Amino acid sequence: MKRRQIITIFLTLLLTVGSGIFIRVNSAELGENKQLAAGAMTSFNRSYAAFEPPAEGLSQIELTRHLDSDPLFDRSHIPLDDHLNAGLGPLHNANSCSSCHVLNGRGRPVNGESLFRVALRENGGIKPVPGIGFQLQDRSTYGNAPEAIVVREWINKGNLRRLESTITTPNGDKLSSKEIARSLRVAPPLIGLGLLEAIPQENIIARADPEDKDNDGISGRIVWNEDEEGATRIGRFGWKATAPTMHQQSVDAYKEDMGISTPVSSSTNLTKDGTPADLSWQELVDVTYYAQTLAAPATREPSNSSLVRKGSKVFSQLQCASCHIPQQKTGFNPNAVASVINNQTIWPYTDLLVHDMGPNLDDGVAEHGLTKSQEWRTSPLWGIGLTKRVNHYAGFLHDGRARSIEEAILWHGGEAEFSRNAYASLSKRKKGDLLAWLNQL
Repeated sequence: MKRRQIITIFLTLLLTVGSGIFIRVNSAELGENKQLAAGAMTSFNRSYAAFEPPAEGLSQIELTRHLDSDPLFDRSHIPLDDHLNAGLGPLHNANSCSSCHVLNGRGRPVNGESLFRVALRENGGIKPVPGIGFQLQDRSTYGNAPEAIVVREWINKGNLRRLESTITTPNGDKLSSKEIARSLRVAPPLIGLGLLEAIPQENIIARADPEDKDNDGISGRIVWNEDEEGATRIGRFGWKATAPTMHQQSVDAYKEDMGISTPVSSSTNLTKDGTPADLSWQELVDVTYYAQTLAAPATREPSNSSLVRKGSKVFSQLQCASCHIPQQKTGFNPNAVASVINNQTIWPYTDLLVHDMGPNLDDGVAEHGLTKSQEWRTSPLWGIGLTKRVNHYAGFLHDGRARSIEEAILWHGGEAEFSRNAYASLSKRKKGDLLAWLNQL
C-alpha cells in the first residue's frame, strides 16, 4: 500500500480538522444538516489531505476497489514505443492525472499544472486553431516538437491581476492574440464528483432559464453534449460543462491532456479509429471509479453556529445562491458505482448550469455546445475554504488569476454583476462575515 493511501486512511480515521477532532454522526442526522456537505459520503478530514479520502459509506468491496484504483490516478505515463509513440504523447500537457490535480485539488497556473485552450476569435471562438485544435499541447516526447512554447506574464489591474501570454510555434511564429483566443485553465478539485453525476437531469433542467423569463437577471443554460454511447445528455463537468459523465471526462483528459488513447468499449481494445488503445478498458473504468468515489469534506462549523448564520445570510442577500444553489439531491440508480451515492441530500452550492459572466471573464473560447465564450459553469463551492491548505500556491477561477476568494468575487460580471457590486458596497464587517463563512466550507 502506498504511503499516500496510508496517510489518507489514518487521517480519515482520526477525523482531523486543523487541531480539532470531529465526532461522527449517525444516519438520523443526515438530510438537512448543511455541515454534512456530501451527505453520507462526507469526510471529516480538513487537513492538507482533505480532498484525498474515499467517500464515507462505501462497502468494504467498494473501498478496496477505490484504494486499488488510486495508483492508476497517480501513475506517471511514458511513451510505450520509440517509433510508434504509443502511450504518453507524442504531444501532451502532463504525464499523470495527479500532476495537475494536486492532492486531488486545484492546480497552480504554471507549466505542468495547467494548460491552454485556444480557438479562432472569428465567429465567437467556436472554431479550432488549424494545426493545433482546441487545446494547445506544449510538451512532447522522443524529440517531437511541441505545438508551441508559451510564456506567461501576470499583469496587475488595480488590486486584481490578469494574464498575458505569448505563444510561439516551433518555427518561430507568434500566434496573434487578436486572431487566436487563449484561455489558461487550471485543474479543478475532484471532490464529490460521483454525487454531482447522480443529480437527476430533470432537477437541473428545472432550474434552467435561458430566456430569463422570470426577469431576475439570471439566465442559467444547459449545455447538451453526447455521452460515450452517443446519447444526448446534460454537460456537468469541466469549466464549461462540456462532459456529461465522469467516464467521458476521463476519456477527454487522457486524450487532450496526456495524448493517451482509450478503447471504445469493454469488448475491444480499439479506439474509434480502429487502432489499439494505449489504455485498457479496465484501467479507464477504474480511474473513473476512483474519482467518482472521492468524498467531499464537512464544513468546519455546525449549521447553527453564529458564523454560519451571519455568513449564509449575506450570501443569500447578495443573490449568490441564485446560481450557487446550496442544496441538491441525488437520484436512485440501481447500477450506481456505489450504493451510498443514491438518495443523498448534498450541499455543493452549484446549479451545474452555465452563465454569462461578463466581458472580464470572456476568454474567447466557446467550447463545444456553448454559444458565448463568456459562459462558465457555476463552480461548486464545497471545500473552497480548504483550497490553500491543500495547495498553497493554487488560485481561484478557471485560470487561477484570483489569489483569494475576494478577488474571485470581484472578477464576477454579467449575470453576477449585481452580486459583485452589492459585495463591493458591503461594510467591512459584512464582507468579513461572508468570507469567513466561505472559508469554513
